Amino acid sequence: MLTHVNFISLKTSLQNALRRTMETYSKVTRFFFICNYISRIIEPLASRCAKFRFKPLSDEIMSSRILHICDQEGLNLDSEALSTLSSISQGDLRRAITYLQGAARLFGSSISSKDLLSVSGVIPVEVVEALYAACKSGNFDLANKEVNNIIAEGYPVSQMLSQLFDVVVEADDVPDEQKARICKSLAEADKRLVDGADEYLQLLDVASNTMRALCNMPQEFSFET
Repeated sequence: MLTHVNFISLKTSLQNALRRTMETYSKVTRFFFICNYISRIIEPLASRCAKFRFKPLSDEIMSSRILHICDQEGLNLDSEALSTLSSISQGDLRRAITYLQGAARLFGSSISSKDLLSVSGVIPVEVVEALYAACKSGNFDLANKEVNNIIAEGYPVSQMLSQLFDVVVEADDVPDEQKARICKSLAEADKRLVDGADEYLQLLDVASNTMRALCNMPQEFSFET
């Protein structure tokens, strides 16, 4: 029995019911669960399973399979587009195929790097860099303006957090301690978004904490009374 389950939306009561089903039929049935977030599975259910974690595919494997698919489907993908597709899919071949399929439907058989970026929801680099630069300036009003622009344009905040993380990690002029503070803020905001928090408030919180870290401001503000 192979099940692809979204455990984020599967309530605890339903998981308990599934646990009882497993207990009843374990002698005649084997259960396989494929999920993205093992932390969302209740412990009584997880403890009954042998856990196997799969790493993202390497760029070589991704590129080889994508080129095979393009050859079979009659699609033209240049080296830049192939590199872009491997990068934005982050080692997930299923995601890469979805992006490739979407681009083929919208733009035809000749697919460019720009076409893939437009269907993937990846935020333009200049938008991410503008927010990072605003945080680095220490000007909260400027950072708030960039946050408002991002929300107004409809960019997914979860994607912004992912790309901002890459910018911070790759920044050579930022000390590790400051990177750690920023990454902690990004992780907390991502968790809140999964739990249904407001996108604007979470992105503004990240921008504020990033600005404090980059400008060596204290983590918490204190007020004298």
